[in-house]
Amino acid sequence: MSLGVVFYSRSNNTRTGAEYIAGKVKAELIELTEANGRKGLGGFIKSGYQAVSGKTSALIGDPWKEADKHSALYLMTPIWGGKTTPAMNAFMQNADFKGKMVTAITFQADEKGAGTKVTYDRIRQIVESSGGTFVGGYALHSAAPGRFAGKEYIEKQLDEKYLSIIKNS
Repeated sequence: MSLGVVFYSRSNNTRTGAEYIAGKVKAELIELTEANGRKGLGGFIKSGYQAVSGKTSALIGDPWKEADKHSALYLMTPIWGGKTTPAMNAFMQNADFKGKMVTAITFQADEKGAGTKVTYDRIRQIVESSGGTFVGGYALHSAAPGRFAGKEYIEKQLDEKYLSIIKNS
């Protein structure tokens, strides 16, 4: 089985988790890079508005084409305002999930993972409507918006709470 880890990260929390999982399961990292940045307070406000509104962002390159060669994908994204990021929205809008096994792993400031069920239901609908299989969603805690939780903290969560997703891949 060929694995790909598709991720978007603004504060390095999701990137850290994506790199860790990719190393464990020997997967290709596919980073979603936006054409326009999200720096500073203005970027933070814009990010929240676009996420809550379900907007997409322009991405550099064709990450969905890179993902085409894999039979299983991890979609890794922060949750902003209870929604997926505009970068992940753009990826999901353009990706072909036909025949793929898809697992979502999200990071958010809320330790209890509020809003993740709605987010995973939306991802499931997109994946299944394109002919893929949604394996499940896993919520991880990161840090306050714009902050990095730390490599050890993220890896510990993956090891303790979600080791089964790594072992079963």
